[in-house]
Amino acid sequence: MGQYAYKNDLVTPWRKTLSEQLVHDLAFVPAGPLLALAKKTPGGWSHRTPFLKNARRLFQARYSLIAADFDAIADELPWMPALLKLEKATLVAHLDELANILGGPRTALLCLVRAARAEDKDAAIASELFTKHASNGKPSAASPEAKALRLWLQKVGAPTVEPPAEEEAASSSDPSVRKLKEEIDRIATARENELRAERRHHAHLLAERDVQVVALEAAAKANLESQALQLATQEAAAQALQTRLAKTETEVSRLKGELDQAREHVAKKAREIAEHLLSEELRPWFTDARKLREASDEVAQLRHLTAETVEAVRKAQRDADPFLAKEHELRQAIPQMEDMLKLLRRYQRTAGSVLPAIVTLEKRVTEHIEKVRYELERRDLPSDPFLERIAAKINVAEPAELKAIESALAAAEQSGLVDSRHADLYRGDIHRRRSFTADQRFHDQKPSGPVALLERAVALGEPARLGIDANNFACLQQAYLGLKLASKRNAQGDLRLLLDTPARQKVLNLLEKLALEGTGLLIWASFDGQASNLRLDHPRLKTTFSRAGAKADHDLMDLVGKDKSSEGPWFIVSDDAEVRDACTRQGAFILSNEAFVRLLAGRGLRS
Repeated sequence: MGQYAYKNDLVTPWRKTLSEQLVHDLAFVPAGPLLALAKKTPGGWSHRTPFLKNARRLFQARYSLIAADFDAIADELPWMPALLKLEKATLVAHLDELANILGGPRTALLCLVRAARAEDKDAAIASELFTKHASNGKPSAASPEAKALRLWLQKVGAPTVEPPAEEEAASSSDPSVRKLKEEIDRIATARENELRAERRHHAHLLAERDVQVVALEAAAKANLESQALQLATQEAAAQALQTRLAKTETEVSRLKGELDQAREHVAKKAREIAEHLLSEELRPWFTDARKLREASDEVAQLRHLTAETVEAVRKAQRDADPFLAKEHELRQAIPQMEDMLKLLRRYQRTAGSVLPAIVTLEKRVTEHIEKVRYELERRDLPSDPFLERIAAKINVAEPAELKAIESALAAAEQSGLVDSRHADLYRGDIHRRRSFTADQRFHDQKPSGPVALLERAVALGEPARLGIDANNFACLQQAYLGLKLASKRNAQGDLRLLLDTPARQKVLNLLEKLALEGTGLLIWASFDGQASNLRLDHPRLKTTFSRAGAKADHDLMDLVGKDKSSEGPWFIVSDDAEVRDACTRQGAFILSNEAFVRLLAGRGLRS
């Protein structure tokens, strides 16, 4: 429709009333235009009577096309063509009288079509009149009174158009003539509508082009003004720069003159000072200073040689002593672990959603750094002559002497002569010395090694503590335990064996038999994973399960490292290198899985 048609929000409240009036007026439309409208209507009919019967249902779904549908039949209604040709001023002046003849809805449809066909804004009827008459009255199925309409047209000075008499329409007996006339009327109406739409389209294009021309002229004018302003600004800036350049050149010339004068003055003063220093009274001091410089160079060279010698000796000592080498590695690893900790904390600060694995890893790295620092710091704690003598004695003591030293250290700690931290430090050295001597005896005489000591403790009921890496033992000794474990690949693609609840129970049953034979033996079995329902009937058999994100290895290392009691030596069963190294440093005896199986098999114990 035309660009001056009413907006949807104005027409929407009255669409039902206008649609009902349109359906009533379809009965007065000739067959040709009526069937042309039916062809454009989805679900329309090819015959007049079925289309009229279904018009109410069809046009309920075409509320949004009410203006276009009524425009298609407006020229075919007997009372409408003369009203569409009236001048706007004449029509508006007598619109209330016309509404009394046509009815409110038909008058609103007239306003709607006039606005849709208007070629400019002045030709359209005001929307207030449309709203006024759309709300006035109800749709009417009867045609307007022809006589009253004819008198009204004569009153306003419009040429009257007599509606074709029904008798003449009925008297025409030639169908082909009637059909031809209807086709001619339809073609003429369509042509007139096309011409009207074309005129509106061209008027719209001309208006758009006028708006574009005005906008382009305004933009060009603004561009010229902007360029002129920029040019003036640049000229002013150039003049200011030239002025500053002249001032700067003058200042540079002045400073160069002052600098030359200052150089001459400094050179003169330097000559005077040099002549004064080279006097006869200062010459002996120059000789002594020269000798002092030579002695200083010799001392620096000696210091360099001494530093190289000390570093070589330190390196040789680290190579000979694995504990010092491990301490050196830990001191070098602390900065790397701190960089890793900074990276993890930056992820926690900046990430939108922090993974639980990052939080767990950050906690573990923090705890590990604190633990390593504590171990290194307590190695550096100042000592006294008494403790130094104890340390020297520990390094050469035999197993029988170690027990006396441990008792003396405990008595000194209880009396307050020795700090608890120092006592813990040297107590760890006693455990390491005992482990070292036991390993040495094991290589010299195998019956006195860790396996022999554990066998003795089990046979005689001596107090001892046994920690076993249960997952490591079960996975490597499946044949001895009678297990066939399932496997699964982890996220890194490594194949891992799965230790289910029945397999865990088999390991505990075997350890329970060992606990029954060794009356002084306390056994801890550490499993990886979550806790499960396991049967424990022996009071000296205990189980631990790894924490979330941790391993059973760390439980074993913490168990040995945090134990400060003297209820018997520790025996650790594991083939894991990290567990063996950590527990060895804490003074525990280490058994391999095969050695532990030999001990069990020698006592006839099987699961």
